[in-house]
Amino acid sequence: MTIPNLVTILRFIIIPFYTFFLVKEDLFTAAVLYGIAAVSDILDGYLARKLNQRSSLGGVIDPVADKLIVIVSLFYLGYKNIFPRWGVLILFLKEFLMLLCGLYFLIKKIKIISSRIYGKLAMVMISVSILMALLNITFNTTIFMCGVTLSLIAGIDYLLYYLNILIKPYRVNK
Repeated sequence: MTIPNLVTILRFIIIPFYTFFLVKEDLFTAAVLYGIAAVSDILDGYLARKLNQRSSLGGVIDPVADKLIVIVSLFYLGYKNIFPRWGVLILFLKEFLMLLCGLYFLIKKIKIISSRIYGKLAMVMISVSILMALLNITFNTTIFMCGVTLSLIAGIDYLLYYLNILIKPYRVNK
């Protein structure tokens, strides 16, 4: 077990406590836990690169931990009408489709690319909007919708990338 993977596991441990404080509507404590999870996400990536401890396990569990805490957050914030439900639904559908595609590529042994710039920017915007919403800071919905837009752009970027890979064997060289 690598140090970065242990940091990622910390995020999995935080999620039930985070969820508990959301349900109890102790949003300040939930925001602190979300902030710790966000910092641990940055830290595990940094440590993996710095200590040369990138691993296939880390490549799987890191995005799962990220998605879980974001899904819990969006479900709560959509349920409470803090974020527009249609925006939350768009993100859920996009992530579900990406999960299905990822499983297909895993089965077909097609290399799954890591997060690209639009996906990273979308995640930052969505995470910032979640923290802003938990701390009742204005403009959280505006930041959230920017994140939704970037997430859709990232989805299209991934789609075009993988379509190119899937179509490549069928192209005729001239």
